[in-house]
Amino acid sequence: MKTTNVFRMAGLAVLAAMTLTWTGCKEDTPTPKPNPNPPTPGGAKGDVAVVSMLTNPDGQSGTAWMQLVDGITPRTIDNSKARQIGFGMPPMDVLGNYIFTIPQYGQSNIFAKWERTADGALNKVAELLLPVNSVSMHGRIYSAEKGFLSTVVGKLLIFNPTTMKLTGEIDLSAYADKGLSVPQFGSLFFDGETMYVPLWQVNTQRMPIGDPGIDLLLIDLKTNKVIKRIKDSASGLSSLGYPYGVQKNVFKDEQGDVYYVASGSFSTDPKYKTGIVRIKKGATEIDPTYNWVLNDQAIEGETGKMRWLACVYYAGNGKLYGMADMPNYWADKTKPNWLRDRSVISVEIDLRAKTVKKLPIPHSCAYSTHVSTYNDLIVFSVWGDKETGFYTYDPKTGKASDGAVIKMPGFPFWFYQFK
Repeated sequence: MKTTNVFRMAGLAVLAAMTLTWTGCKEDTPTPKPNPNPPTPGGAKGDVAVVSMLTNPDGQSGTAWMQLVDGITPRTIDNSKARQIGFGMPPMDVLGNYIFTIPQYGQSNIFAKWERTADGALNKVAELLLPVNSVSMHGRIYSAEKGFLSTVVGKLLIFNPTTMKLTGEIDLSAYADKGLSVPQFGSLFFDGETMYVPLWQVNTQRMPIGDPGIDLLLIDLKTNKVIKRIKDSASGLSSLGYPYGVQKNVFKDEQGDVYYVASGSFSTDPKYKTGIVRIKKGATEIDPTYNWVLNDQAIEGETGKMRWLACVYYAGNGKLYGMADMPNYWADKTKPNWLRDRSVISVEIDLRAKTVKKLPIPHSCAYSTHVSTYNDLIVFSVWGDKETGFYTYDPKTGKASDGAVIKMPGFPFWFYQFK
């Protein structure tokens, strides 16, 4: 599989079935044991949006389907009522009841806006034709009047999410390292009136070049001007903020500190490491006391070490939930196959104690790595060897669902709860 597709899949994840048995004497009317994972009530009409992806054998093409479902009561769904969206590109962001989807990579320039209606329907309500060859990869919405789309031509496009009109651009081509024409961008993040823009100094295969390090711009949202550039070696960490739909691999904790996950080189080159960096509240530098490299981190319940922390969800109180690629599960120990290797495990990360624990969720592949929430449950996408769909984990009890709560065809790609 080509390395270019990892960034696209943005993109571009084995729990044994639990059974309850009775021992001892038979009873005529035995009292059933309580279900450790009772079904969650159905939820509001269409309160969950999900995306599944069906790939062709080469992994470079296929179809992606988005639909609404009512809660996470166990069920199996198909794509008969789903809407087709750009293959390999999870939704960019959600604003209220609107979902914004990115054009299919290299196949379309149409950025779309979808509305979830009160009766649980999903309708396309607007389209925005983007500049030819801009190839928008991801983005972020700041307000009802201002959003940003990253492109592969060194520019951030500015648009109005309400009117779906382009209103400007920020040209950051000048920040490309020597030998490159333009930088690429990681996940955008807003902290007050400052926008963080990670720069990826990568080749045409989206792999980092040069010495490992972190490159980050701070931009004033009032003026759209660069305030500062941060460059830091950060112990070999590279490529901040792998963009993955609404989930951005960047978050702020209760203390107001901003954390970014470094993607390294998506498991391909151990020179570029994965891990977590922190920017303290009010600071404009990488915190030198918190460059947490995860490549050599011990994982409770697992003998191997991760090579790539692909996606995360911050649940509060220092607890981070994610999915990590483990080379010891690769079929070919020298290189990953993101389409077929079920080498991705689900983990709980304690940011304060700096510990990692494997969770009782089935392994998945890199095409199906997404973490979200439903009420108080953590939701993981899993392309499993027994079931494919979304599994849940309850942090309060440490229990995982007995199987996929929403089973679906193809790769479970994205999950979002409207609240």
